Amino acid sequence: MKQFTLALLGAAAIASSALAQQAEPGAFAKEHYTTPLADVCPNPFIIQKDWLAQAEHGGLYQMIGTGGEMSSGQYTGPLGSTGINLTILEGGGGIGLGDGETAYSALHNGNSKAGVVPHMGFQELDGAFIFSKRFPVVGVVTPLEKAPQGLWWDRGTYPEGFHSIDDLKAFAESGKGMIYVSTIQRTFGLWLVESGVSKDVFVEGYRGDGENFVTNNGTWLNQGFITSEPYKFSTGMNWNKPIDAVTVGELGYDNYTGMLAVASHRLEELAPCLEKLVPIIQQATIDYVNDPAEVNKLIFEFNEAGNATSWWKTPMGMMEYGSKTMKEAGVVANSTNGAVGAFDMDRVAKMHEIVKGWLDERANPDVKPEDVVTNRFIDPSIGFKN
Repeated sequence: MKQFTLALLGAAAIASSALAQQAEPGAFAKEHYTTPLADVCPNPFIIQKDWLAQAEHGGLYQMIGTGGEMSSGQYTGPLGSTGINLTILEGGGGIGLGDGETAYSALHNGNSKAGVVPHMGFQELDGAFIFSKRFPVVGVVTPLEKAPQGLWWDRGTYPEGFHSIDDLKAFAESGKGMIYVSTIQRTFGLWLVESGVSKDVFVEGYRGDGENFVTNNGTWLNQGFITSEPYKFSTGMNWNKPIDAVTVGELGYDNYTGMLAVASHRLEELAPCLEKLVPIIQQATIDYVNDPAEVNKLIFEFNEAGNATSWWKTPMGMMEYGSKTMKEAGVVANSTNGAVGAFDMDRVAKMHEIVKGWLDERANPDVKPEDVVTNRFIDPSIGFKN
């Protein structure tokens, strides 16, 4: 278990940020993403995000850099010097998307707020199985190797932390506090209950908040992201004390989140584009976490201007913490085959085993791992070098 601590911004990061401000907007993208796409890809190529702009989406914005145009609900600009534009749409049902719409439905029925049908969208592996009949998709690249979702707690209250299901079972039996999650009716929360953590310890309703954590003086565990909450609650949010966290994967729910997928019925139509675009996404993912200054500033300014929504802000300190944690904690890393963005099919099969008991009328009852993800377009040579 890694402890998620805050780091001071070093001289190298300051110098990198200064250089990014001096360079022509989008210069890095134009110089490094040069594969011609105009003859094989839609223009603009439209990507639907799962949530509002944050560090986890940095690799997408990296492909444009600061050379794009901000507007309500989207960021559009030249995808390097490939010859096409890239449009990145905000996510979140009722926020970036229309009411009742999701990143899954958008690939089939469109994003009603933007008035378009995206070509690609952020998805989660468990959801791809669950919606395999209603909104079937195929994941073609997964910029996030490790899901950043998990549980976090106050380090002073629980210095030994929580590293396993057994630790959570013991916590539930201790009566010391509660576990605040979005729901125990599906996905991660349901898996915790099915793994033996007493349902009586859970409080449902988490919506990105830590109010219960603070009001109960840090005795509760809280759902959240290792890329943001440890920063926010260590530096403010009426807490200002160190936080630790564990990811869902470390607990055993080794989901892929933030995988980029296309609607199943469009896979062959988009295949000539994906063969050239997916390797660019792989490289941009690496480039972002290796030098995130330009894109961190871009996302900060995009949200500060209210383009995501009026209440969503991502301070520079949080952006820097998020991008740093993504690299150090392995949220962005090589897959088992040595490439960034590739799917480990054994891991996909294990997630299928977990979720197949939950499949209902929304799912294809015969869905298989290879139906929902593919490494067909992955360039195995693109990964972090030792």
